[in-house]
Amino acid sequence: MLPGPIRLYRCGSCDGLFSRRTLASGNTLGAQYRSDGQMKARMLPQMPPLVVCPHCQALFCMLGAKHAIEFRNYFPGWGFLGEPTPEEVASKKAQEALAQQYKDVPRYELATLTQCLDYVQSQKMAENEEHLRLYAWHRVNNERMDSPRHLSAAEAQNLQSLLMRRDTEEDDGILIKAEMLRELGQFEAAAAVLDHDFSDEAEAQAEQMMQAIERQDDQPFIFAPNRDDGDIEFAWAWQARRYPPEVPQLLDEDSLDPPLFHVSNRDWWVKVLGMMSHNWALIEPQANGEATVYFFHDKGMTLRPSTYKGADFSNRSAVVDALQFEDVHQAQRALKANDFDRLKVKPGPWLDFVPEGYFWDARATEEGIYSKKGYWRSTHGD
Repeated sequence: MLPGPIRLYRCGSCDGLFSRRTLASGNTLGAQYRSDGQMKARMLPQMPPLVVCPHCQALFCMLGAKHAIEFRNYFPGWGFLGEPTPEEVASKKAQEALAQQYKDVPRYELATLTQCLDYVQSQKMAENEEHLRLYAWHRVNNERMDSPRHLSAAEAQNLQSLLMRRDTEEDDGILIKAEMLRELGQFEAAAAVLDHDFSDEAEAQAEQMMQAIERQDDQPFIFAPNRDDGDIEFAWAWQARRYPPEVPQLLDEDSLDPPLFHVSNRDWWVKVLGMMSHNWALIEPQANGEATVYFFHDKGMTLRPSTYKGADFSNRSAVVDALQFEDVHQAQRALKANDFDRLKVKPGPWLDFVPEGYFWDARATEEGIYSKKGYWRSTHGD
């Protein structure tokens, strides 16, 4: 972080001077990002747009305000870049004289939350309205982070006014709009806004927000840090949530070779074997109340595709084994006992290996990894 000039502003109510420091440069290393879009970075502090005159306590909007005096009291690199010119020496002395002259000018004071809300509800803010309403919302959430509570009527009114001005197709804007609706308690509308294919960078935040919506939680929160294990887990969870329920529509079923094998759903279960290897399963309810579990290899591959000479296996996935159960619940319990998890509950890098396309029945030529080879761990009643 590199300090910039100090600027002095003159209060419009009492004509008193107050100071505000500026930044020449900063960075966002170690920054925290909150669900309402606020960013806190130790090396890049944010300057408030609404402040209070330290002399008369009048509210002062910094947006577009012209400073009366500016000077530096910090001169990085002075003397390291060679002998300064006479002009540079004179300029430095003038800056130091100003710094000495105004050294006792007090710094601005922070406006209270009540002052911020009163200001946005009573002022004609023109082009600055969205910025100031956003700041007021962030001030509200600073308090709610410390002491969770629902929005007051005035706070909700400000947020509703801000929401009416949000119309964007950018990822950040969509997340903020969903967050506004969530904090207003409009959970269904917030979930509908999140029905969007976010970029890789925004997937983790979308998942964390959706989980809060599902809990009907209206409180602000801090997102998991970018690119740590938790962030990646959230991104995988979002990808699983958005995984399309693929049910290919056939134009000419009779032309398929091998013939089509019907399974009515794509609610995948996955067993992570290690070494980038997985088994996959689908539970198919039967008309008599029983359930069949069909098993697949990664990407729906089969060990013996050559059995079908000349067949086209593109966009095809092979059913390689099956087990029968009394009902769906028994099938689910048995899968869990054999280390399978629903993909939507346990997403991960194995999303790239999900079987796709039209199914075909390869059980006649496969090994029967669970039904014949003894890899299935029996539980009571299955």
